[in-house]
Amino acid sequence: MSMEREPTGPAAGGQFGQDPRSDGELAQLVASGDQQAAAVLITRYERLVRSFLRKITGRPELADDLAQDTFVRLLKNAHRYDPKYPMRTWLLTIARRLSINHSRRGDQKVMSTEYEGHHAGADGPDARAEASDTQNATRRMLNEALSQLSEPQRTAIVLFHEKEMSIEDVAAAMEMPVGTIKSHLHRARAAMRKLLGPTVEVVQ
Repeated sequence: MSMEREPTGPAAGGQFGQDPRSDGELAQLVASGDQQAAAVLITRYERLVRSFLRKITGRPELADDLAQDTFVRLLKNAHRYDPKYPMRTWLLTIARRLSINHSRRGDQKVMSTEYEGHHAGADGPDARAEASDTQNATRRMLNEALSQLSEPQRTAIVLFHEKEMSIEDVAAAMEMPVGTIKSHLHRARAAMRKLLGPTVEVVQ
């Protein structure tokens, strides 16, 4: 299964993203009311959180609202951040909780409809059109397959394969044991192979 990578962490986010201060230092400043430090952290992780939420909810407007709520909670609870753990893990944990809570309140099925694949290469207009059609068809198949996974399976797939988080970090973000995450990944891959057949490769 292939998917686009996005810059995450201190290198992302332009001017604020280049701030040399660590997440822990910034969180301490945010806890003391430093608005500039808050802007640095939000800029540093906004794209990661927003992209994650768009993929697990499939609803851009909802994802943007949940991302905003995620950062509101960051500002309110910065004093609770433990710098021993990655900031992105903490933020994605908050984002996932908000998504699940929203789904439960509205009795809605939160599902991915924006799963992106790598763009295929092309040598000319015809090749580009063909590659675009193939990419769109592949994306639709991936979307459909992902929509049939359980929420934990879908989230584990997105975090592990797209966000390139370690099994341990995925477990921390999802607040589950490592063994449970491995089981979700195994079942998700098996389900997607069954749904997709030989048309799309599912990464081990």
